[in-house]
Amino acid sequence: MITISGKTKTVALIGDPVEHSFSPFIHNYGFQTHKLNMIYVNHIVKKHYLKEAIEGIRALEYVGVNVTYPHKIEVINYLDEVSKEARLIGAVNTIKNENGKLIGYNTDGSGFIYGLAQDGIEIKNKTICLFGAGGSAKSIAISLCLKADCEVIICNRNIEKAEEILYIVNNNNKNFLGKVTQVVTPNDLKLENVDILVNCTPVGMGKLKGLVPFEDKLKLHKNMIVYDLIYNPYETPLLKVARSQGLTTYNGLNMLVGQAILAFEIWTGKILNFDEIKRIIQKL
Repeated sequence: MITISGKTKTVALIGDPVEHSFSPFIHNYGFQTHKLNMIYVNHIVKKHYLKEAIEGIRALEYVGVNVTYPHKIEVINYLDEVSKEARLIGAVNTIKNENGKLIGYNTDGSGFIYGLAQDGIEIKNKTICLFGAGGSAKSIAISLCLKADCEVIICNRNIEKAEEILYIVNNNNKNFLGKVTQVVTPNDLKLENVDILVNCTPVGMGKLKGLVPFEDKLKLHKNMIVYDLIYNPYETPLLKVARSQGLTTYNGLNMLVGQAILAFEIWTGKILNFDEIKRIIQKL
């Protein structure tokens, strides 16, 4: 039970829409678990009010916020400081208020890696192929290459978007341990040397539910791990195909939990239990 008092501090999610988010369930559970006098709420913020909303974090002395669509890129313009990882990704999903100084972070890619680690999946010296070149693929590619000596292949119909990610990684060599070794279109896709395949596209959900990304070019092999960032539906058509071939599969739930745990640590310095948070979301 959340008890609100005159000393209760606030954390929020800002975006449009926000009603679907699991974040209040995760973070309010965390505040209760660690006996912190804090509360997490959702705020719809329209694009034209983003600057005022960010100033409101300072004015109202919020501990911090999560940032979701459509504000992750634009919000950088209104912050005092941005972490190296978020700066390279070009997007922020977590803000901490340090005595009026607003610092931006990005826990998406790091949350993906955190989720892999929970299942004992090593990324060092691995070849990882990402389907898509949007915001999720960009954050994952950059975080992978920042944190491990690995090779990343990006497959996307729009080759220019994939090349933008390659340029960021391969032209900032002093920051990166890994590298983007290839950008390809589906026509040139070869998966025989890939250790981990990650679908970062929306194919498999919403209006694209029932579809498999790049299905006519998809040739899986028995030693490959297949990961889909989608978690609703719980098992996408891609994961069904992979599982039918005896492959190890994961959906996006681990990444969702991982990025939330990292954001919670940024605000509070406290660690949440991964398995407990995952169980909460599965029940929801």
